[in-house]
Amino acid sequence: MSTLSELPPGMRAMLEQSWAETFRREVFERLDEKAFAVLYGEANSRPNVPVNVLFCLEVLKSGFGWTDEQMYQAFVFDLQVRYALGYENLGDGYFAIRTVYHFRDRLSKHMQTSGENLVERAFEQITDEQIKAFELHTEKLRVDSTQIASDIRNSSRLQLLVETLGRVHRMLSEHDRERYADLLGPYVERKANHYVYRLKSGQYGEKMVQIGPVMDQLLVELAADYGEQEPYHLLSRVFGDHFVWTEDEQRPKEATEVSADSLQSLDDPEATYRKKQGQSYRGYVSNISETCDPENEVQLIVKAQTESNVTDDGRMLADALPNLIERTDVDELYTDGGYNGSDLDDALDGTSIEHLASAIRGSHTPEGFFSLADFELESDDDGQPVSLTCPQGQVIAVEPGRADQRFIARPDADTCDACPLLEICPMRPRGNQRTLALYFDYHTYKVAQKRQKVATFGRSGNLRAAVEATVRSVKHPFRQGKVLVRGLFRVSCVVLSSALMVNARRLHKLATEKRSDSDLSASNSTRFALFRRFSALFARLSGRSLFRSLKARFARQSERLVATGPFHIFAPC
Repeated sequence: MSTLSELPPGMRAMLEQSWAETFRREVFERLDEKAFAVLYGEANSRPNVPVNVLFCLEVLKSGFGWTDEQMYQAFVFDLQVRYALGYENLGDGYFAIRTVYHFRDRLSKHMQTSGENLVERAFEQITDEQIKAFELHTEKLRVDSTQIASDIRNSSRLQLLVETLGRVHRMLSEHDRERYADLLGPYVERKANHYVYRLKSGQYGEKMVQIGPVMDQLLVELAADYGEQEPYHLLSRVFGDHFVWTEDEQRPKEATEVSADSLQSLDDPEATYRKKQGQSYRGYVSNISETCDPENEVQLIVKAQTESNVTDDGRMLADALPNLIERTDVDELYTDGGYNGSDLDDALDGTSIEHLASAIRGSHTPEGFFSLADFELESDDDGQPVSLTCPQGQVIAVEPGRADQRFIARPDADTCDACPLLEICPMRPRGNQRTLALYFDYHTYKVAQKRQKVATFGRSGNLRAAVEATVRSVKHPFRQGKVLVRGLFRVSCVVLSSALMVNARRLHKLATEKRSDSDLSASNSTRFALFRRFSALFARLSGRSLFRSLKARFARQSERLVATGPFHIFAPC
C-alpha cells in the first residue's frame, strides 16, 4: 500500500489536480534520459538515482527559488514534490544531497569538454514535445532580454586587487611564502575588506599606486613555477584590467579606462559589468524567446540564452536564429529597439523572417528634416536598393557606389530646385558636396526600412509587450534578480530551469481552466436534467384538483397585481 492510497478520496483528487500532476505529466514524464547517458560509464557507474529525478529537482529549485537545503527537505518531506517526481511513498527513493552535487559536477565537466549544455538540450526537447502536444503555432515569436546578477559581492577596485594578492599568497609554497613575506605581508595579514575599511581619507589612490609594482614583480618572478595555475592567471588579468604598464608609463587606470568586461569577482571570472539606464549590473544577461500567436491557447518559452552582460541583444538573437528556425516555423520576430545591428541583419538576410521592432536604437534625424526612411524604398530580390521615391513623388534610381555595399541616388536637379522641401531634404548639398545626391550604405538602408516598419508597428496590436511579463516570471524566484550560483554555465542552467517551470505553470493554469469549464458544463447539464424532471412531474400532478385550484388562484392574483399594483407597466397593450 502506498502513501497516496492512504489519502482520503478528496485529498487524492486535490493532489491530482494540483501543479504537481501537471509537472509530473508535462516535465518529469517527458524528459528523455538517454541524452544524459554520456555522463555515466557502462560499467559500475550507473546512477543510483534516476536522472529525471535529479534534473527535475533542479527545475523545482530554480522555479521556487529554493536553496539546496530547502530543495532537499522538500524532496524528503513534501508529498506534492515527491508526487511530481514520480514517487508515491514517502520512504522511496532516498539519497544523500551530495548526489545532486555530483550530478551538477558531471554536467559542468561535460560542458567544458564537449561544449554541450545538456540542460539546454533537455529544455528544448521537453518544450518541443509540449508545443506538438498542444498544437501551438510558432510562426510568431517575441523576444526580450534581462539582466541576471551573479552571486558575487560588489567590491571596490582596491579590494579586488588585495583579494587577488591573497589568492596568489595561498598558491605559493612554504618556501616562497617566506621569500615574499615582506612584499605580500601588508596585503595578507587581514581580509581584503578589512584592509580597505582601515584606510584613511585620501589613502585609496596612494595604495592603488603601491600595488602596481608589487603585481608587476610577481608576474615576472612567478611565471616559471606558477604560470599554469589559476591564481597566476587571475593576477595577470586583474593587473591588465586596472593598470597601464609600459616602458614610458606605469600607473593605475582611471575608472573610465577600465573595460566593462574586466574581472568583477575572483569567484566568477565570466561575470562582467554593464551600466544600463543609469543602473549598474554585474553578472549576465538572459535572452528569452516565446511564442505569441493570438490563436494559441497558451504561449510557451522556446529559447532561453545566457551570456556575459556586455553581449549585445542583437548578437544573442542572431546566435539563436539557426536553432529557432530549426525548431519552429518562425516568420515574424517581435522585439524592442535593442535588437539591431549588422550581426542580426546578416543573420536575417536570406530568410523570409520579418523583424518587427518597437523602436530603433541609435541617432535620429533632427526634427523637421527628412531622412531616408521618409522615402518609398524599392529593393530587388536580393534586398539591394533599386530606387527611391521622395515625398514629392520623384522616382530616383539608385546606383552602386565605388565601395562595396555603398549606393548613390542622383535626383533630377531641375525638379529638386523647384521643390519647396529642398531645404529639409537629405538630397540637398552639404559640406563640400556641390551636386544634389544622397550617399548611403547598405546598413543605413536596412535601418531606414526598419524605421518604416516601426511607424506601423502598433496598428495591428503590439504582440511584443507581454514578453516583459514573461521575463518577470522567469526572474521572480530569484532574490532581487540575483541567482544563488556563479559562473556562466551554472547561471545558464538556473535560467533554463526557471523558464521550464514558467511553462509548466502556464500549462497547469490551462488545465485548471479547462477543468473548470468542463465542471461548469457538467453542472449546467445536471441542473437542466433536474429541471426537466421537475417539469414533467408538475405536468402529471397539475391535472389534480388541488393543483387546478392553486393554478386558478395564482392566475387571479396575477391579474389584480397587473391591473392595480406597481406591476401595471408590464401589462400587455
